[in-house]
Amino acid sequence: MACNLNISCGSCGYEDILKNAKKWCTICEEGFCGECEKYHKSLKVSRDHKMISIEDYRQIENISVNLNCEIHGKKLDLYCKKHDIAVCVVCIPSEHRSCSSSDVISIDEASKNSKQSSALFDLEGTILTTMDNVKHCIKDREIALTNVDKDEKTIRKTITETRKNLNECLDELERKLMLELKSKHENCKSKIMKILNQLKQMEKEVEKLKEQTLQLKRFASDLQVFLGTRELNQSVIKQVESLKEEIRVCTKSGMEIEIHHVICSLMKEAKQYGEIKVIETMTNLQLKDAKIDQAQIQIHGFSQNIHNVDIQLKQKFDIKGPKEPITGCIILPDDRIIIADNYGRGKLMEYNNNGQHIRDIPVSDKPYSLTLVDTDCIAVTYGGSKYLEIINTKNINSERKKVKCSSICWGISYQDQKLYVVVFRQGIVVMDLNGKTLNTINVLTEDHITTTRDRIYYTNVDRNTVHCCSMTGQEIWVFKDQSISKPRGISVDHNQNVFVVGGWSHNLTLIQHDGKDSQVLLTNRDELKYPVAVHYNKEKKIVCLGYQKGSVALYQMS
Repeated sequence: MACNLNISCGSCGYEDILKNAKKWCTICEEGFCGECEKYHKSLKVSRDHKMISIEDYRQIENISVNLNCEIHGKKLDLYCKKHDIAVCVVCIPSEHRSCSSSDVISIDEASKNSKQSSALFDLEGTILTTMDNVKHCIKDREIALTNVDKDEKTIRKTITETRKNLNECLDELERKLMLELKSKHENCKSKIMKILNQLKQMEKEVEKLKEQTLQLKRFASDLQVFLGTRELNQSVIKQVESLKEEIRVCTKSGMEIEIHHVICSLMKEAKQYGEIKVIETMTNLQLKDAKIDQAQIQIHGFSQNIHNVDIQLKQKFDIKGPKEPITGCIILPDDRIIIADNYGRGKLMEYNNNGQHIRDIPVSDKPYSLTLVDTDCIAVTYGGSKYLEIINTKNINSERKKVKCSSICWGISYQDQKLYVVVFRQGIVVMDLNGKTLNTINVLTEDHITTTRDRIYYTNVDRNTVHCCSMTGQEIWVFKDQSISKPRGISVDHNQNVFVVGGWSHNLTLIQHDGKDSQVLLTNRDELKYPVAVHYNKEKKIVCLGYQKGSVALYQMS
């Protein structure tokens, strides 16, 4: 078995010497032993080549990335920005004669930092979203399978109970109806099982694409990642289109029975025992938007027009208490609104979506920032008190989990069983729900934060900047514009567009997911004075704003 893992040194092999390679050159695509590796690095032409271990190469050797032109068979060493395609030297005079010199750049320049490109991030997001969609469809079909079995049991019980009131002359009618039930029940299960099996197979294919993407990202060269990202994108597109087709023709099967209306009173006149009906309706599954419309795929990510967004005032109300800025607000799944009264008497206030005060939730100190942990649970930071709590908003008298922080804690966000907390002079501290520190991301922020599955967003008040980074802290983009002064609260929509409020510019701005464009949605003309808190409810598409004078406003997005 060990021999199968060996790769021969290419340079030694040229001299008919058999020697195992210790390193693999991702540029030359050849193995090198220890001595040949030193010689390879000593040459000026190959000094900057990336070398990886043979074990790491094994992780990507079965991931096929085409590095040669499919038309001419030459190496893909150029990239045409105008046509968004990698080309070889022969392609230029034959296919790209009209392209300017600035349009055609080297493939090394085009693929530079491709591991941090939005195209790769979007590919990973698309795969995760597609997996979620497949799992969602599988769950729906499994529920449908359970329900149709329940229907069958209910009908069988109805038949049995009805049969007790009939005499023996109905035995033949009952037998026929049972046969009909069995036939239609098996047909229903057969249809569901067929689709279920197809979806499970699709899940395996998407899981395979996910694994390939992870291995490509971890071990492949920038060039391989650059080209592999595009090829894997095509595979994902095919899987999603296949999934859409399966769902388009998918129907929701159920069964019911209709007992003949004269059975009980006129048994001798009844022509049949009953009728088994299969009720088929469209499943109307709501799939997550995977954002992979081929017409919208760009070399650096997905285009999206944020200027078509419309915002309408839905409700506005004043809270009870001091007329100071509201530092935190959140809309719960059942439409309750929780507001943090940090500058007042130190409490959480609960309102309904019509602006009616429900109750005050007593807390141990002055709450600053909020995040949703579960349907009825939120996490709350207490600023200078250097701790946070997890609170059940339904049972406010239940025991609360208290987590101490090493310093002042401000903004907080929850994602995938982890809390992301802005801690003074530390940056963003990542911890589990028991308070165990998992990671510390060293960034400059002392205010609000929000997260998605694969990104962290935060504001820097002193520098008037809005930041987007990976879950490990690797910066993706920084947004700064004169329209935003003292950015505070931050939230993100389902397309990873970012809502941010300007405390001194008195406005609400929507920043495009790639940080390259923005739109001011609300200004001081909308009575937006010194806003601090903003929360976007993805399910309801509602923005909740908290600002000076103790005012809260709900806006409907479309």
